[in-house]
Order: sequence, then C-alpha cells, then structure tokens
Amino acid sequence: MDRLRRSFRDSFRRRKDPHVPESSKPHQWQSDETAVRSATCAFHVKYLGCVEVFESRGMQVCEEALKVLRNSRRRPVRAVLHVSGDGLRVVEDETKGLIVDQTIEKVSFCAPDRNHEKGFSYICRDGTTRRWMCHGFLALKESVSVIASTTNERIDSVNEKV
Repeated sequence: MDRLRRSFRDSFRRRKDPHVPESSKPHQWQSDETAVRSATCAFHVKYLGCVEVFESRGMQVCEEALKVLRNSRRRPVRAVLHVSGDGLRVVEDETKGLIVDQTIEKVSFCAPDRNHEKGFSYICRDGTTRRWMCHGFLALKESVSVIASTTNERIDSVNEKV
C-alpha cells in the first residue's frame, strides 16, 4: 500500500528540468554578471601557477602556458577565484591565504584551453616587474566557458570605461 501511495505522490511532484547544453545557457550567465557587480562571484579552481609569456593576447599563448604549467612538477593548489568589479583574487581553499590579487585593469586576456576541457588561463601585467604573466587554472565545479566569459565580460567593461 505504501508503494502505491508513494507512486501516486511522485506523479504530482515537479519534474527536474532536462539537461541543457552549456552553450544555450546565457540566462544563467546573467546571475554571474550581477554577482560580479556585487563582488560575490567565486569559482572553485585548482591554481596551477604562473609563467612569463611574451605576448599580451592570444589563444595559442594561453594554451602553451597551460601546457608548461601542467607539465611542471609543481602541485596544483585548491583555491577559490573571486571575480569582482575591481580585480581577480585567488585565495587558497584550506588556509584562506591570498595567492594572487590582480587589478582588473592589468588583465589583458582570458581564454579557455581547447586542449583540456577543464583548463583556462588569463594574461596580465605583473605590477613590479612589468612582465606579461599567464596564470593557469583547472576548473573544479563550474564550466570553463562560464568562468572565462564572466572574466572577459569584466575585462571588457573596464576597458570600455578607459
């Protein structure tokens, strides 16, 4: 009898939405844009490190840098990437120590890795040495395209003001 009741109740409950591919979810990215403006946008990532690059833009530049970082012997750090209106901050997950604090004006390019589905990176100007540095990440929970597009939207909005 209980099985009959459960099946009857389940027939009236709401069904979950079917799976929608990432490319057709721009309505979900709007919430990321409002979260960025309110400085509450955070993505769980593995921080691979940074490497010097010699160009300020380009998918190939980012992909080569990520390849170097993935092949290095350095262990990735579990971290949280905070994207806000004034900058990008990478905070270590366990100790809450600040790894990278980058103003958004110095970030020139952000791109997902075409060779690795979870990889993405951004290129920025280092504040002290004035060199172009590429910071590499592996996404843990969120889609790489969402993270890259959110970061690029922030970069574009700042560059429009300048």
